[in-house]
Amino acid sequence: MGRDADFAEERLAGRYNGDLANSLGNLLNRTLNMAHKYREGRLDKNFERDPLFRRPDGWWNSISSEAADSEKQIAHMAGLLRTISGLAEICSDLSSMVTRFAVHEEIGRLNHWTKADNELVEVASPWKLAKDPARKSELDAVLYHLAESLRIIANLISPVVPRAAHGIYDQLNWKMELSGKEERFRLDDAKWGGLPDGHVVGKPVPLFPRIEVALPAPEEVSSTA
Repeated sequence: MGRDADFAEERLAGRYNGDLANSLGNLLNRTLNMAHKYREGRLDKNFERDPLFRRPDGWWNSISSEAADSEKQIAHMAGLLRTISGLAEICSDLSSMVTRFAVHEEIGRLNHWTKADNELVEVASPWKLAKDPARKSELDAVLYHLAESLRIIANLISPVVPRAAHGIYDQLNWKMELSGKEERFRLDDAKWGGLPDGHVVGKPVPLFPRIEVALPAPEEVSSTA
């Protein structure tokens, strides 16, 4: 039997907390918080004109005073850039996955992408970049990458968790005129660069409150004389 036959409330809560509350919800919350803390919620794409981000080996190749951090950052960004460059393949595979009843494969890819973006926050350390005016382009690039990733992830995950996908779009202030309508999500829109320069994101609202599962009390063992 498949794993979907092994149902337990604790297992369901564990997947919800792990994949949604602690991962996707956490990424949305920290991205919007940092955007407002460091840029008043405004996304700036001027970094794309910076020669630093036109290098053929990726646009995360900054010159850091801490060589180890720089190498780790470059390696991590290389992986994320491969994900972005493979968006067309991810979209084309989606219909095949549905036909083969293998939606879990697509969800797995999106979970991996979300996890990598959460790791990006730790690797790039936007709170450090914000303290150095010379690294403005790097901070803008990180914030844009996180917000644009959330836009695309919400698009691709909408068939599975439509209400949550709408919630992400609402908090990103994206396509508000179509709020609540399925037309907000089109596979053709799952292309990198959709959020325009100067776009202002909304304030974060908890999207996936953690589920606390009360474990049953152990049965009392009665003794007989």
